[in-house]
Amino acid sequence: MVTTKTKKNVATKDPETDTTIIEQLTYYRMLAPLEVRSLLSHLNSSGKKSISPNIKKFKNGDLDPLGKTFIEGVDKQQKRFTEASEKTGSTPYKVDFVGMQKEAFNLFEEIIHVYGIPDDGIRLPMEKAKSGELKIRKNEVVYMNSESTLVTYQIIETEKGFKVVIEDTLTLNFNRRKKSGLFHLKRVKSLGSYMKCLRLINYYIQRNKFPFQSLRLSGGTLNVTGYLQKIEEEIESYKELIDICTQIGISEDYIFHDKEDLPSLFNAIINIFKNKQYSILNIRQEKLEKTQIINMELSKYVKLALLYADGYFLNLYCEEALKIMDRYSSITDVANNHGQDTIKPVMLPDNREIYNQKVSIFASRKIEEMVKDTNFDFTIVKLSFTDEHHDIQTDLTITSSLDYIDFYDKSHDKNYLELALDLNQRYLTKFPQDDIAKVNVYLIKLKQDHELSEEEQNDLYSIKERAENNKEQTICFACEVLLKNKAKAKRIFTTLPDEEKEEIIEFPIYLFYQNLK
Repeated sequence: MVTTKTKKNVATKDPETDTTIIEQLTYYRMLAPLEVRSLLSHLNSSGKKSISPNIKKFKNGDLDPLGKTFIEGVDKQQKRFTEASEKTGSTPYKVDFVGMQKEAFNLFEEIIHVYGIPDDGIRLPMEKAKSGELKIRKNEVVYMNSESTLVTYQIIETEKGFKVVIEDTLTLNFNRRKKSGLFHLKRVKSLGSYMKCLRLINYYIQRNKFPFQSLRLSGGTLNVTGYLQKIEEEIESYKELIDICTQIGISEDYIFHDKEDLPSLFNAIINIFKNKQYSILNIRQEKLEKTQIINMELSKYVKLALLYADGYFLNLYCEEALKIMDRYSSITDVANNHGQDTIKPVMLPDNREIYNQKVSIFASRKIEEMVKDTNFDFTIVKLSFTDEHHDIQTDLTITSSLDYIDFYDKSHDKNYLELALDLNQRYLTKFPQDDIAKVNVYLIKLKQDHELSEEEQNDLYSIKERAENNKEQTICFACEVLLKNKAKAKRIFTTLPDEEKEEIIEFPIYLFYQNLK
């Protein structure tokens, strides 16, 4: 669509020499089929008899590129393709930016043509659109005070300006026309992200620029007035907080709950672990004179498992805690819940001191409870079962492995199944004739989608035969389940006493039995 308008340019205001120049201006609108369809649809829905589309000024040199773009658009949007797009659902999409070859191309003004690409590869015209915003997410290593820091940020471009969201914590709104912007620092999401944002603000205050290579403000200014001027004091206070949290196992990357009362939580951390105000915990001082595990709820959302040793608290899920516990033959586990002052012994084998067995400090702790700890670290739990910290011959090896198999069924995290397999296989190197460990290994392999070999199946028949001779019906049941003989397994189960039924229902083998077809 092309139209013209007359423009009068008055060269002088003297009536005797009044000169008026008449200038003809040309305006256009690209009306490719998708654009026409969109305009007609808008006209029909509005109920009006006419519509006035926006038009653009035609400039010298526009004719050839605009004509070429129009012809290409019409060719891509032929009637047969347009009609086919209304009937075919296309998953992949391709977009064409109309007028992108122009030097003054504006992403937010120009039209976008959207095409569906079905399996046959033919482009089907879908609709025309305009950009509302453009989002770009970046990871960049920046240097501040000779230290490198990886920062994640998102740039959201709009027609009026852009917004930068740094570490999902610091927001910068920049107005293109005013060439100015404002900071907005949100509540702490994670200590690491918040510290990065504080350091970035401090860097900007000192240098009037950010350390990013790909983020420029084009000579604009940002308002950094108010409490942000005291940024260095805040940086120091958060450095101290991060150091303490690292000691007790709260990672810099830990995401605090949206409803967490952060000022109360941070004050409690400082008062307990820096100022040693243990009265807050309702634990008498004399109870902290020996090495012990303390389960502590700092808030509704932050629960910690800590080791009190040598006069200070330490993250239970760390290598140093494992080494400390290797020195002790008995420990105490203290549960504290803000007003609860109870002590309960950790379940350790009775023969620990007699045979000088080392036992994983986590062997007696349920994994389902451990994962609720804010400072939980599976790599440390796994490390605690290595030969350095755990004697594989202890009965707790098999008990723990069953707990990890059971938790795998709930979490579907293969790490727990792999740990259970490792424990049972290592146990078998010490006790190669142990049928329970063998049953556990075969169960894990089936859960890992491995088919049992003929040799392994024959081994199960041998285990079943020994169990029948020893009248161990629960092992007979397990063997029939692993051989996938559900009918035979059911017959055995129905003959079991109620106590044995209740016991076997708690084992992972029972869930596998239920899922058999």
